[in-house]
Amino acid sequence: MKLLLVGTGGHARPVAEAAADNGHEVIACATRDRPDWLDVPMFGDDDQLPASLMGFVMGLGGVDPEGLRRRLELFRRYTAHALVPVPLIHSRAFTAADAVVAEGGIVLAGAVVNAGARISEAAIVNTGAIIEHDAEVEAGAHVAPGAILLGAARVGSCAMVGAGAVVLPGTTVPADTLVPSLTRYPQ
Repeated sequence: MKLLLVGTGGHARPVAEAAADNGHEVIACATRDRPDWLDVPMFGDDDQLPASLMGFVMGLGGVDPEGLRRRLELFRRYTAHALVPVPLIHSRAFTAADAVVAEGGIVLAGAVVNAGARISEAAIVNTGAIIEHDAEVEAGAHVAPGAILLGAARVGSCAMVGAGAVVLPGTTVPADTLVPSLTRYPQ
């Protein structure tokens, strides 16, 4: 499928790689800054997108609830323009047969999404994160690299679970909440 990559910062690189891994082709990007690693046409908010585009992926990351809320709003704006939000599951991620990854959900390399887990629209399960059985990542939330959601844990909309953090079984992280990374260096 020919895709529009929305955003071209650091997070966009593994997203573009996951898109290629899934047999998709990024043929355009929506960004303010031209990346040096991607040679495709750039488009702004008011530009006419190429007719050959069939879908889009969110290359924008988000490291706090405010940024994730803006990301989800942008995601919904693109879906309103009749572009299909493509779910991406990297071939080097594990996703259980009965796990659900909604439109625009992203599961990057090394991540695990176990039995009965649900990844909602525009949610990110980043590199090496683990989503255990029956856990849920709601719309626009981000589970950072190496973070773990234990069984039946829930992460609310546009919440951020930082790198290496652990959410205990059955716990709910409220919407728009930041669970800090396990360790920060330097402090």
